[in-house]
Amino acid sequence: MNLRQILACALCVFFVFANAYANAADVEFSFSPRETWIGSPSILKIIVRDGDVIGEPVLPKVAGLDFEIQPGRQTMNSMQITNGKTTRSNTTTITIMITPSVAGVINIPPISIVVDGVNHSIEPTSISSSVSTTGDLLSAQVIGNSKRSWIGQPLDVTLRILVKPFQSPEHRVTLGEADMWQFIDQDRSEFGPFMKTLREMMQNRQRPVGNEQLIDGKAYLVYEIPAQIIPSTSGIPDFSEIRIAWNYPTRISAARDFFGRNELSVSATKPISASASAVNIDVLPLPTEGQPKSFQGAVGSFTIDASAKPSSVSVGDPITLTLTMTDRSGSRNLETVQPPKLDIPSIQSDFRMPTAPLAGSVKGNTKTFTQTLRPTRAGVDKIPPIEFSWFDTVAGEYRSASTMPIEIKVVASERIATDAILGTSAGATTPAKQLTATEGGLTANVAPTLAMVRDQSRSIGFLAGIAMFLTPPIACAAILLLRRRSDRYAGDVAFAKEQGARGAANKRLAVGDGATALVGYIADRINQPSGTVTRAEARSSMTAANASNELLERVDRLLAQFERSRFSAGNDSGASSESVTEAKSCIQGLEKLDWRKARAAHMEKRS
Repeated sequence: MNLRQILACALCVFFVFANAYANAADVEFSFSPRETWIGSPSILKIIVRDGDVIGEPVLPKVAGLDFEIQPGRQTMNSMQITNGKTTRSNTTTITIMITPSVAGVINIPPISIVVDGVNHSIEPTSISSSVSTTGDLLSAQVIGNSKRSWIGQPLDVTLRILVKPFQSPEHRVTLGEADMWQFIDQDRSEFGPFMKTLREMMQNRQRPVGNEQLIDGKAYLVYEIPAQIIPSTSGIPDFSEIRIAWNYPTRISAARDFFGRNELSVSATKPISASASAVNIDVLPLPTEGQPKSFQGAVGSFTIDASAKPSSVSVGDPITLTLTMTDRSGSRNLETVQPPKLDIPSIQSDFRMPTAPLAGSVKGNTKTFTQTLRPTRAGVDKIPPIEFSWFDTVAGEYRSASTMPIEIKVVASERIATDAILGTSAGATTPAKQLTATEGGLTANVAPTLAMVRDQSRSIGFLAGIAMFLTPPIACAAILLLRRRSDRYAGDVAFAKEQGARGAANKRLAVGDGATALVGYIADRINQPSGTVTRAEARSSMTAANASNELLERVDRLLAQFERSRFSAGNDSGASSESVTEAKSCIQGLEKLDWRKARAAHMEKRS
């Protein structure tokens, strides 16, 4: 082999290795920040360019650190054409959250990943974490709008969030209320009964507005969120479950924008949080002295009316008793109002009634209950007065009111004698026939007739002719019925929504949308547009449809979970397998309810 051949071989080997190196994947590790706070993660990003086979990162076990690979890899493809030559590239980013749980400097061993059969790793590094103290930067209060309140009485309250506006002496900048609100940590915050107000604000593209106030000589931004609660215990309410979290700014940096101008942005934050405390709220217990036996927990000021239909019945026939409670105090505290006691001797002695709890329907300032009574004897001439008691919060004492007696007429039930059903009477007797034994037949003691031995084939042919004659009109009637049903689906949107409620819910469940499936099912059954049924409306509709207390609590708890997750994450997060399974189970229970009553109650309430 001469020198020219040797040089040619060397050049080929060089180009082979150069081409292989040019096509090799490029792996970059990006880690920031290296100084953080306990519970606040640092982010490690593994950026792979032009990698075909990308493995999973190999994470070490380090005391005081929690490693979490974020689900879903970010992939970006690009194509460039230069002088007719097409170049394609792809970039894949893997994000790892590294959260410290202790303070101090923590060493992190190498983190590696295999790409296209080649192992890549980040050099050993370290992270520094500190304890974040809230100090006077953030506080939360729940203030009552009334000096005195009773158990069961609706109470208007306001959540006040006080945060110090961040100031940068270096850049002579103070963040305003709109800028500061952007740093509230929705993932770690719990708003309790104020969640409903916040959700309504979000739906209307609104947010709480902060007002600057001087408190103890210090400037604060005060954000106020109103709500209404119904205390169930006396004393100072416990609002410790309300926790406000904030990513408080600690540094502002300047950078040049596209036009070369200085642009300021927050470059560092620290996590702080505060629990809410009650201010100016004292709930008084209801007195036990003078409490009537008919008291069922109603608080406010009420009147009661009663009516019954029909007024003339037979023994055992149903009478629909309607009881209407009207709230005169304007507190709108009707959802928790229980019906009057009907298991009293004056009613039980003359009537039978179902033992299931009554489900009332609310319309404006009235709540209506219906009960079925069945008289047990003839001669009952009235439904006795029914007493309803409540605690008057203005007078501070119990009050009672009774309905007027309702006159009715109950007569004995008509009975048909057995001998009339059999075609005999008490005054006519028929001589008994003596049975005699026969052989070879089924007509013992019956004299043979010509009809018994007649050829039955003619009868069969007659019946076949009738069947052939009736088949066409029956088929036409069936086709007409199906067509009318199809026309009703096409023309009656409400009927179509009701019939297709389960199918629509199944489609939403199939894509993992448990929240929309559950609320959408209820909306379809009561003929309301999707997304307009609130949690309270869903509960009242289920109550009107005679849902059990267990099903009510399951659905209400699941909707509360969806609301909390949606607000925290900024989107609908009803897609976990557990929540979807629970939503499917709840919908199966909702299928068994009487939605006709719920639709009627909802339409009456809307009107």
